[in-house]
Amino acid sequence: MNNKSYMDAFDQKGKSEKICKNCGLCLQKCPVMRMDKHEAISEHTRLRNGDDTLRVLQECDFCYNCNTYCPHGLNPMALIMARISDRIKKSGKGIPEYLQYLFVGRGEPSVFEDLYKMLPEEEQSVLDRWETPPAKCKEVLFIGCIGREIPLEIEHSSVLKELPKYGPRIACCGELPFRLGDFNEFSRIAERTMTLLSKLQTDRLVCYCGSCTHSFMNIWRQYLGVTLPFEIVSVWEWLWDKVRNKELVARRTIAKKIALSDSCYGSELGDPFFAAVRGLHEAAGFEVVELQNNRYDNHCCGMVSIVRNDFDFMQPLKAAQRKIGQVMESGAPGVACYCPGCLTRLAGPAKKAELESRYSLEDILWAFGDDCEVPLKKRLSLQSKLVVEQFQKYMARSSSQ
Repeated sequence: MNNKSYMDAFDQKGKSEKICKNCGLCLQKCPVMRMDKHEAISEHTRLRNGDDTLRVLQECDFCYNCNTYCPHGLNPMALIMARISDRIKKSGKGIPEYLQYLFVGRGEPSVFEDLYKMLPEEEQSVLDRWETPPAKCKEVLFIGCIGREIPLEIEHSSVLKELPKYGPRIACCGELPFRLGDFNEFSRIAERTMTLLSKLQTDRLVCYCGSCTHSFMNIWRQYLGVTLPFEIVSVWEWLWDKVRNKELVARRTIAKKIALSDSCYGSELGDPFFAAVRGLHEAAGFEVVELQNNRYDNHCCGMVSIVRNDFDFMQPLKAAQRKIGQVMESGAPGVACYCPGCLTRLAGPAKKAELESRYSLEDILWAFGDDCEVPLKKRLSLQSKLVVEQFQKYMARSSSQ
């Protein structure tokens, strides 16, 4: 694998000195910072020179939106990640242990691996089956870290039954270490998972999780120089094609008004993904309300905002509250999340605001014929509990030192 770096992906063609005009548009249009031109140019200059910033590394939500604003096709997000990674290294502290607990396959326990071991025997047996690559076939459903928390719902889905399934326990797209500033760990995870995926004989990989879709399709290519030997598509686009071709028809409707929370990676997957997400919600009977900031101008849920300000655990809450504030302004009684990370981050603040939070994919699959016995929210609550336990141990150790 051709390992690169965050900085290499800022300009994949290596011409940034000629292409980047330091116009500052990426920071002027940022939905969080909204800098004026003078401030944006000044901050962008600091980023390029490797100097400390006054606002970017203190306020950025690391949401990818800035990549869509660059008129020269550069990836400002990569430049920001390079500098946040440099800051972590210079601190000498590294990423806190309770966050490393989110990284799969380090040879040490991770939250996902610990949770899988807690599943009932019947669900363990499904995970065992997913360790083996299916026989040669046109399409395969790849199940990543989150999907493996609800193996029975996916294995016995009538909507997804035609898709052979593959999801080894240590297979991971590497999104979390990537977004928390640990490029080396991200690279190691990606290399291990690429080896597992190389065993597949298929034309198309359908990803249950949008983060996996984005990582395999964009992040691996841009940051590692890796292009997988098959087409990558999200389960949302796969389902939407079935609906448009009248191969799939809703059997039940969910007549609810919901505010749709776009995920960070949505802006990277583009219009076909956004169209599929919205089309499926409407096909299931939802009345979709758009938030003030949506699609390519979306606000982050705050999941990775913790990387700011020396891993201040209050930072994600600030971002989540901002998004929940927009849900309340929309007049919708609840928020629908198509990203499990968004659901994890927004469920608590939504409940405090007396708003309903829903995981969209479960709703969509139910509308088209599935019956979900163990909602993902229940498993995500267990996942959060395990992480909180690690955080408490980390804080206890820190206070005793």
